[in-house]
Amino acid sequence: MIILILQIGVSSVFLYFGMLKVVWPIEKIAKKVTWAFDHSLKRIRLFGVIEVIGALGLLLPYRLDILPILTPMAATGLAMMMAGAGAVHLRRDELKMILLNIFIMFLLAGIGFHTLLDIFNVEM
Repeated sequence: MIILILQIGVSSVFLYFGMLKVVWPIEKIAKKVTWAFDHSLKRIRLFGVIEVIGALGLLLPYRLDILPILTPMAATGLAMMMAGAGAVHLRRDELKMILLNIFIMFLLAGIGFHTLLDIFNVEM
């Protein structure tokens, strides 16, 4: 039950920020994220699409039992995105955001690890 709550929460965050990057103009995005003008609009849109796909992959395959192995793969991909985001924040000297990235990576690792163990019926 805790994993379901984590999946819904983390998926919601990635879905929200992903859709924000896909739909909003650059000026509105810049009000939400500090690094918006460091990248082209096309790259920001790409980040948004990846986040939306990752958010859906974090929740749907495992819960619908359709290729459930995609859920830990989505968690790994999103964790890699967070590692890249941490590098951007490190360059910008934003310590609080780096800590948030690390926290989200730990949540993603927990979701991915739990679902992977459940897929292969490993008891802990």
